This record gives sequence, structure tokens and C-alpha cells, in this order.
Amino acid sequence: MADRKRIEDKFRILFEAAPNGVMTVDAAGCIVLVNAQMETMFGYAREDLIGQPVEVLVPQRFRRNHVALRKGFAAAPRMRPMGTNRDLIGLHKDGTEFPIEVGLNPTGMSRGDAVIATVVDITERNRAKDEANIHAYAREKLQVFQQLGMPAAVLRQDGQVILTNSLFKNLDSQFVFKGDRVEVADPTANELFKQELACLDRRNHDEIVYSRPVLAERDHSPLIFHLLPMEGSIGRTLGVLVVTTLDALGVPLTSLVEKLFALAPAEARVAALIGSGLSPRRAAEQIGISEKNLRTTLQHVFAKIGVSRQSELAVLLTKLTLG
Repeated sequence: MADRKRIEDKFRILFEAAPNGVMTVDAAGCIVLVNAQMETMFGYAREDLIGQPVEVLVPQRFRRNHVALRKGFAAAPRMRPMGTNRDLIGLHKDGTEFPIEVGLNPTGMSRGDAVIATVVDITERNRAKDEANIHAYAREKLQVFQQLGMPAAVLRQDGQVILTNSLFKNLDSQFVFKGDRVEVADPTANELFKQELACLDRRNHDEIVYSRPVLAERDHSPLIFHLLPMEGSIGRTLGVLVVTTLDALGVPLTSLVEKLFALAPAEARVAALIGSGLSPRRAAEQIGISEKNLRTTLQHVFAKIGVSRQSELAVLLTKLTLG
């Protein structure tokens, strides 16, 4: 018994010194021990957790299933990771949920069989992975605009530049760099620019691309900046800034309209035809659809481009050209 006690004392020392959260759970599913990392991770004092069912650390919607999984493990205990092929969620005392990894290891203690569970908060790991995926997606998107000859940059809501293509770096326009941020030189246009950046997280990437004109100034040509909320961004707080000039006439190709405004192919074709000056009736005849269907598609185009009338769409598209 004395040897057993010494072993368990050493176990407690190692248990407390572990860099990750560690707890022991008895055969009934109640928490027996937790270390300091568990207190920090879940926001509870250990005396508030000991004796509680382990499900107190699981969101309510998962608790019934967790009980069944726990009983299944107790029937055939073995060392293994928990939650293979599915995400696990921990519940903080304040109600906040966060992603975790859990490892299970059955063991015997003086008071009977128990399970040692190691718990790791993987919030930062997931965030880093998401950021890497977002940057890879952003680089692909910027390369598309590079191939189209269009200056483009990926920005945060505060104007911080995350990535640019080479055309944007060489852009001689009213956009100026201040440290790692970009602004519009014209104060009025810059206020509008900042307002659109601030709204990125409230826009669905499928709903709208916001376009704003910037007037000619000194040796600079007039231009339009297009701000596209970026698909897949965390909290939708990133956007792609695309710049086109207004110093020449000509209707863009359908493929360019599709890429620039994130339109469906059918929407881009309708937009290009209306931009070329065709009436809805003539455009519908050329495509081979009813005028009613064409007007419905045209309303979707209006919503995505940010105009409200055919004349506005025609003016915008006939003036867009690669800068």
C-alpha cells in the first residue's frame, strides 16, 4: 500500500506539471482529478469540476452522444485518440466553445479503474491552418487578376496589405502606401474606401462586389476600385481590391466581366450584351431565352455589381478597361 501511495504521489506531480490539460475520469464518468492547465483552459477552479460528470465540459447538443461514446469506451478501454475523423469541441465556463484534441488512456488507481484524458486546445493550430489556406487561395486569386492585367491586392478591414500582385506594386495611381497599409490619396475617396473595408465582414461574398470611382488628379488617370469580399476568409474580414482605369472605351470580354465581378457565366454574358448597348429584348433574342428570364438575370447582375439601372451598367462596362 505504501509503494502504491508513493507511485500515486509521483503520478500527481507529473500530472500537475504536464504542459497540456490532463484529467482523470472514473468508471461512472465523473471527474476525479484535473491539473492547472485544465483550470486555465476551461475557466473552472478544480474544486468546481471534481465530482462533476465529464459532460460539463461538452456543449449541450453533444452531451447525450458523448455519454454513449464514453460508455462504449468503458466497455472496451484502450489507449487511443478521441474523435478520430471528427472535430471535438470543448465548452468554457463562460459558454465559449473551442476546438480540442483528446487522448484517452485507461489506468488503475487505488479507488478503481479510471481513464486519463489529455486535452489540447487547438484553436491557434486551426487558425494557423486556416490562415495558410486563405493565403494560398488569395495567391491564386491575385494570379488570375495578374493574368488579366489587373492590379490587385488582398487587404484586411483596416487597410493592411496582406498580399499583392506585381501590377499593384507598380501601380502609379491615387492609391498610396503608408507602412503596411494602403489608402486613397484623395481624402473624400479614402473615407469611402475605409467605409467599404469596414463592411467586409457584413457582406456575403456571393452577394455583392462594391465599386467606387476615383477622379482624375494631376497626372493620374481616373479609375474605379472594386472591393470583393473574399470567399473563405475568417470572419469575412479580408477583401480583394482590384483597380481598373477609365481612360479608354470598349466593352470588356465576357470572361473578364465574369472574373471581375464574380458573376456566373450566364450573368456575365447578359452583362456584356447590355453593356454593348443591346436592349433586353435584343439581348434575350441573341442568347435564345425569354426577355423575362433575361431581366431576372439582369437583376442578379445589378445586385452583384452594385448598380440599379441598365444605363449605369452600360456606362460602367463601356468604360472599364485594363489599366
